Amino acid sequence: MCLLCFGPSLCSPFPAMNRRTLIKWFSRAIGWTCACIVAIPGIRFITEPLRRRSSGGGITQRVVQLANLRVGEPVQTTITGSRQDAWVRYDQETIGRVYLVRETDDTVPPEQSKVKAFTAVCPHLGCAVQFDAGAKTFNCPCHKAFFELSGNPVSDSELGYRNPTPRGMDSLECQVVQEGGTGEWWVEVTYEKFEYGLTTKTPRA
Repeated sequence: MCLLCFGPSLCSPFPAMNRRTLIKWFSRAIGWTCACIVAIPGIRFITEPLRRRSSGGGITQRVVQLANLRVGEPVQTTITGSRQDAWVRYDQETIGRVYLVRETDDTVPPEQSKVKAFTAVCPHLGCAVQFDAGAKTFNCPCHKAFFELSGNPVSDSELGYRNPTPRGMDSLECQVVQEGGTGEWWVEVTYEKFEYGLTTKTPRA
């Protein structure tokens, strides 16, 4: 008899076992939902370094005073800063090296000076590029890749063999800026890393 109907049951209620099963599954669903809500901040904390690492982006830094550069005489300098390795942060490390090549002399006003910047990483297989002052060329000692002062690959005919590099040296964004307090002119470089072994300059993820 149904107590609500005061007679034979017409309500067809769920059996008691089915009600208990429904309550059990409903409780589990609530538990899983609460667990997911609690876990989201932890998951974001764990994956945040990986997401920052994949976002890429360059590091802009003032590296050398313009007065210290001479036309046709490349100068190598370092880029320092913090480095993120998964969940560990390293401060004030050398994260890259660049070559600066001044193209205009002191007869040109500092604000109109032209300076090129190249990463010192060989675009062939990632070895360190060196500068040969006698030959006025950049070269990679690992696989004998050669580059002109302009960053372009030295032609195969000049080398007498096939230059192994797939592209020229990777140029970097570079500008001459004036220090507000001292009035000195500095070369400012935005450092990035690029994939090697490709024919096109592609920033690393």
